[in-house]
Amino acid sequence: MTTRHIAAAVSAAFLAALGGCASGPSSFANARGEQSGARSAPLAGEVVVGVAYDDRGIPRYQAPVQKLTLDDIAAELLAMRELDQELVRETTGGFFLDPAEVARIREIDRAHAARLAQIVDHIGWPTREQVGVEAAQGAFVVVQHAGHDPELQNRCLALMVDQVEAGRLPAPYVALLTDRVRLFADKPQVFGTQMTFETGADGVARCVPAVTIEDPANLDARRDLMGLPPHTNFVAQLEQAYQTQHGGAFASVLVE
Repeated sequence: MTTRHIAAAVSAAFLAALGGCASGPSSFANARGEQSGARSAPLAGEVVVGVAYDDRGIPRYQAPVQKLTLDDIAAELLAMRELDQELVRETTGGFFLDPAEVARIREIDRAHAARLAQIVDHIGWPTREQVGVEAAQGAFVVVQHAGHDPELQNRCLALMVDQVEAGRLPAPYVALLTDRVRLFADKPQVFGTQMTFETGADGVARCVPAVTIEDPANLDARRDLMGLPPHTNFVAQLEQAYQTQHGGAFASVLVE
């Protein structure tokens, strides 16, 4: 078990930028999916291609992946992304979640991860060319929250490395997932992407690494190789986002 107290803004900001969107630290609310017209959580009995949602909003995948078209797979990944955004808003609202709701969130993460594993078995890592930008982002957020399945995370990471080397995927995706895998394994992170906020005795919330950073003296050199900005700039952006959201952008829910 580890704590989902990682800045939700980290992935949102990176994904918005990598997806070619205009969103960034100055449009943080949009990056978190809070713009008007955002899709609500799935309703009981709702069906999206090969998935239905039970009365707790848990996705139940029915159609074999092998029978789905790429458009169908894209639709499923988009639904995963939208539901994940709902969970981010729920788990970062600054209020207590009862054990039943925490268990529901874990069950959703597990259902998403299991379906992603089937998709990867069928088509490999879902690329922009195959499923579109937003659906590819959906696959990424699912694997980020699959800490209960390190085998899947490491398998997807290897596939993503291949995509980066072939020039089909931006390198920051690999940096983010590398650090995420290390976070769940309670190992030092490499690129300093996994940050959280701690409130000191003075009452000031400060951005700090969620786990220690390996070889900090060479951190920015490693980040530069992955197309990431200097770490001090990154931290400043997160702190600005945190202030904008009045502390509501960072999760503290236990997940595996």
